[in-house]
Amino acid sequence: MRSLSSLGVAVGAAAILFSSLLGCSSDSGSTGTGGSGGAGGGGGANADELFEPGPYEVGYRELAITYSAAASGDDRELVLRIWYPAQDDSGADPARYALSNEFIDLDLAAGIALDGPPVNDETGFPFVVYSHGNGGEGLLAYPYGELMASHGWILVAPNHTGNTAFDLLGMPDPGTRSALDRPNDITAIIDEFESGLAGDELAGKADTSSVFVFGHSFGGYTTFAAGGADADFDAANEDCAGSMSASCEVLADPDVETAYRAGFGDPRVVAIAPQAPALVSISQEELAALEVPTMLMTGRLDQTTTQEEQAEPAWAGVDNPDDLWVEMPEGAHFTFITICYDLDPGLLALFQPDAGDDGCGPQFIDAQEAVPVLAAYVLAFGRRHVLGETEWNEVLTGPPLGPEGDFVITLPQ
Repeated sequence: MRSLSSLGVAVGAAAILFSSLLGCSSDSGSTGTGGSGGAGGGGGANADELFEPGPYEVGYRELAITYSAAASGDDRELVLRIWYPAQDDSGADPARYALSNEFIDLDLAAGIALDGPPVNDETGFPFVVYSHGNGGEGLLAYPYGELMASHGWILVAPNHTGNTAFDLLGMPDPGTRSALDRPNDITAIIDEFESGLAGDELAGKADTSSVFVFGHSFGGYTTFAAGGADADFDAANEDCAGSMSASCEVLADPDVETAYRAGFGDPRVVAIAPQAPALVSISQEELAALEVPTMLMTGRLDQTTTQEEQAEPAWAGVDNPDDLWVEMPEGAHFTFITICYDLDPGLLALFQPDAGDDGCGPQFIDAQEAVPVLAAYVLAFGRRHVLGETEWNEVLTGPPLGPEGDFVITLPQ
């Protein structure tokens, strides 16, 4: 376990975080290079590749799967947003990303994705799962999904039922229920891709033996949990003494306790990249016991999962020699996703009224410039630790990608 001069310990406020998130290092290479397509690193790998579409056409489609929820055994349906390598010259129309209910009607043009073209004939595509934040949406993964699919990956981004943007406008699940369901969603997705996807043509296309998981905020918790860091049930339960909150009522169920204590780690997950993670009730001891490499990605100005209470304790906890910390000195919580530039001010105020003070204001790095760099790091980390392409070490550990000063890289001591 790494040490820092001052740490904000997250465990003591576990139950509070469960409810509220219903949302020493050396700066190696801190003198960066180039523009947004510029590259640190050298001979073996060309970092410019990380900013350009790869050789594959990109398909986008939505599927729904159902599995038995932990503890309750009830049917739990997940809507999956999927980006995948497609056949060339399919003639498919450009994809559109749409969300609508009685309150909103959002319709965005895709970047390079096509609407449901046939899947590429190849098999064994590397597999990556993205977990959205509290009150988020799987569609938020689209910049990552389009890039990675063009380079030959299948990226799946579930809507975590009970904890999506639309759920939070109505009756969301208690935080402790979502914290139980979310990592189980990841395992259910991997299982479904292994078992045939009810005959969909994506069946058999993904290599599910070595899975990469990344996610934002509450999705960062999900990422850590899927990678093998278990939530501390006792710490969360102690904070519930005398409380009758909905989250504490969930923890009082003996079947829920059993499910928490069984743990969430999936042995098929071989690399993780939590973005602005909420640790919730994951202890530093659990982080130190992780057996997979972690790329921690944070913004120093984050007001939701703060540097002192979440980022620094997370880095102090993880203890793998291949770990990496990617920071944005002027980044904040919503720098990692596209809401700052995809939503008009009215919608942004509806879904994230604090966004202007936590990543979307003029005082922060422009998210539209930051997201491609973040996606480049995600792709490089996956290529290194899922595909075993060691030449990407030079890019990951060398001078930071992006404009000078926008990113800082910290390596294990």
